[in-house]
Amino acid sequence: MVSHLFLKVHIVCARPMDKSHYSFSPILYTVRLLPIIEEGNFTIFGDVTIDMVCNENTNHIVLHINDMDVHQETIKVSGEGLEGMMVHHTSFDQITQFFTIHLSGELKAGMQLSLSMSYLAKLNDILGGFYRSSYFDVNGNRRYIATTQFQPTDARRAFPCFDEPNFKARFAITLGRKKDMTSISNMPINRTVPHENMPDYEWDIYEESVPMSTYLVAFVISDFVKNPAPNAGETEVAVWSRPGAEEQTRYATNITSTVLEYFEEFFQIPYPLPKQDMIAIPDFGAGAMENWGLITYRETAVLYQPGVSSAQNKQRVAVVIAHELAHQWFGNLVTTDWWDLLWLNEGFATYLEFKGVDRVEPEMKMEQQYLNDAIHYVMQLDGLNSSHPMIMPANNPDEINELFDPIAYEKSGSVLRMMEDFLGLEVLKEGLTNYLNNRTYDTATADVLWEFLGDTATKYSVDLNGLTVKDILDTWSLQKNFPVVKVERNPENYTEITVSQKRFISAQFEGAEEYYWHVPLTFIQDFSNNSSLKRRWLSNSSEPAVYTDIIDEPNSWIICNHKVFGYYRVDYDEINWDLIQVQLQTNHTKIDVMNRAQIVDDALNLASADYLNQTYKRAMDLTSYLKNEFDWLPWETADNNFDRLRNLLSGTEAGALLNDHIRSLALHLYELYDFNEDPMDKHLDLFLRTIAVRIACGTNFAPCVEKAKENFINWSADPDNAELISPNLKPTITCTAMREGDVKEFDFLVRRYNSTNVAAEKDQLLSAMMCTDDIILLRRLLEWSITDGSPIRKQDAVFVYRGMATNQIGKTLALGFIQDNWEQIASYTGGYLTATEWIQSVSRYYNKQSELDELIRLKEEKAPQLGTVRTLDQAIEQVTANVQWLEKHYQTIHNWLRNNSGNPVKN
Repeated sequence: MVSHLFLKVHIVCARPMDKSHYSFSPILYTVRLLPIIEEGNFTIFGDVTIDMVCNENTNHIVLHINDMDVHQETIKVSGEGLEGMMVHHTSFDQITQFFTIHLSGELKAGMQLSLSMSYLAKLNDILGGFYRSSYFDVNGNRRYIATTQFQPTDARRAFPCFDEPNFKARFAITLGRKKDMTSISNMPINRTVPHENMPDYEWDIYEESVPMSTYLVAFVISDFVKNPAPNAGETEVAVWSRPGAEEQTRYATNITSTVLEYFEEFFQIPYPLPKQDMIAIPDFGAGAMENWGLITYRETAVLYQPGVSSAQNKQRVAVVIAHELAHQWFGNLVTTDWWDLLWLNEGFATYLEFKGVDRVEPEMKMEQQYLNDAIHYVMQLDGLNSSHPMIMPANNPDEINELFDPIAYEKSGSVLRMMEDFLGLEVLKEGLTNYLNNRTYDTATADVLWEFLGDTATKYSVDLNGLTVKDILDTWSLQKNFPVVKVERNPENYTEITVSQKRFISAQFEGAEEYYWHVPLTFIQDFSNNSSLKRRWLSNSSEPAVYTDIIDEPNSWIICNHKVFGYYRVDYDEINWDLIQVQLQTNHTKIDVMNRAQIVDDALNLASADYLNQTYKRAMDLTSYLKNEFDWLPWETADNNFDRLRNLLSGTEAGALLNDHIRSLALHLYELYDFNEDPMDKHLDLFLRTIAVRIACGTNFAPCVEKAKENFINWSADPDNAELISPNLKPTITCTAMREGDVKEFDFLVRRYNSTNVAAEKDQLLSAMMCTDDIILLRRLLEWSITDGSPIRKQDAVFVYRGMATNQIGKTLALGFIQDNWEQIASYTGGYLTATEWIQSVSRYYNKQSELDELIRLKEEKAPQLGTVRTLDQAIEQVTANVQWLEKHYQTIHNWLRNNSGNPVKN
């Protein structure tokens, strides 16, 4: 499932203490569902039969249900030797969601039996289970659909089942629907027959599925349009959309078959199903869900409209499709045994998504983008002491929910990318193929994977420094955080270097436990000569390693972590930092673009966390080379880091000086790119122009502000004319106009938001609304975010809060809003944990002691309602670090900016 940047709402149960449901192994579910999709009657009529094997003698059957009424008189147990077996009584545990059927006699180990029952369930509106969504057609009529989201434990809302990933079974689905609608599920329809009692309804009877976990079952009943992929291979591919959005599916249909074929080549295993449907759901809590044969998506994750959607939107579609298709093997074909190994599914899908996109869109240069989108992104969270390991026990519902976070996705993917580098891609691929073939249609643990990869590494004599793959990966998956690798030259012998490691924590404190990793090191002095690349291992201990055969040019810089395959930061001695700084100032292109971005990110973060000598003087001196930088990646990295500095310094004199400095560094980009896109622009050129305009307007550069306002006026007079405003610059143009405007601009944005047919444009416009400094308008947006029937969909509630926090006025309102509306947020979104996730996601924007005090008080008040407070702890730690940062670093950075603002350092 894709969750990056999107809220996930799950109501889940942990691995239970009561293991009595393990007395059975399901073989086949025969499920028949008839949802009534009508205003005022959202009811599901269901029947289920579960064929199973009894594993041990028992007189009761335990399975999961949630939010449904089972008709007791319909519960039947049948099978050879079970004549006369009766249901004595049933019981239900609300906490574990266990439904227990107590029998009149004993079932024997090895016995095969069938359990059947009928029930009523709800077609809910909480974006989980079998739920309802809606859209407005071209005539303004609301149209409802029924759709599913079962991961991790919401299949039990649709049918009684053994709702855990290690209970794999086959599924025979039958769906009832009105004749003017269609249904789709994991498998193709075998036949359609009339409903026996309802003349307006039909039954779609589906082919039996391959063995799979309950969370991967999916079905949708709608009036959507099927858009087949052209030139599909052996697997039939189609994208479904609401009527009127057919054109927006074209990009997805054009690339999906190619990506699917790529993964077949990569894994050397054919896609096992006859078809791959994908559908754009109007209300969807995550980004997408990898249901086997029927992937469900948020509209922005699969629909793309040229001229209206941006290049970033296009890339997002390609990335999400690649992510979900990778899951068809990693997650679906072979599934993790329990949710504590969620990272094994999501990490591989995250790691593989950029490879899938590279196959269809090499111009997007996804290897570069992975650095910012995954590695640098997750290091911000993983640098907190309150982070957690990739493998994490889950003992209650909230703890399972919290596993769906950047550690499971971006950190795990980054560690796997590092593993590719030290094993070699071909070794990794062969090991994965062997693993998948061995565990096909089954579940597995991390140790099973390490064993297969280790066997393959041994086969090809890969140098692992005498270690096993498990030895190495356990240090990365069982420990939180990551190391800072310190590379120091011997001042009396420049060919000798000492390398050591230290745990990175963004806010250091006394008594912090030290961790150590097996670190794959790479060193390079000449990026034009691959033979100069040297590899070593740093053992997981406090003992430094001394090398005398790494440096070939004693008077030249050396860079560690070639192309940032390693999941660690790098610090150097002062001599090497000086040499790197001189190289950046004189000819930065001698250093690979990925390592230039690494240097910027490492320097600023090491300075922030007090690892770097000279702290911000060194870091800011290094980044001053950007006045000559014309590559997107270092600028994207720098802009993200500058954004954090702007947040920390907001409202201070240093903050104003920082804006002047950033503008002076980026002015050459704005003068080159301006607002005028060229049809010949490459993908990353479009991104770089976006950065240039965003910085210029965001730092109140008058020519940019005036041009943005002019563009907005022209577009607002003719909003359907896509040629009047670039979709890539629309976020900056509309935000600038809103910041400079008033209720007139706000009302236009709302009208356009309500009328546009493109979900990606809705996101842009909603973000722009939050740029206003009008308290009344900001409060209106907050109220809309948790109000049924408002312009803002439930799926976008968290988007409002995150956007609000980037606004100096809005962030104060947002924190108070959560406190005042705690119960309503929980009721509207499906749980108390949602409110804490909102807070944690924006904690980097708070930097005042009063805000920290409010969060601490909030934790004390709300902790009894929560199964876990880790997300609140992360928020509190982040704001604590921000407050401490101002105390430690404000004067240093203020002095540097006062001396250098508008006049970048020359070396």
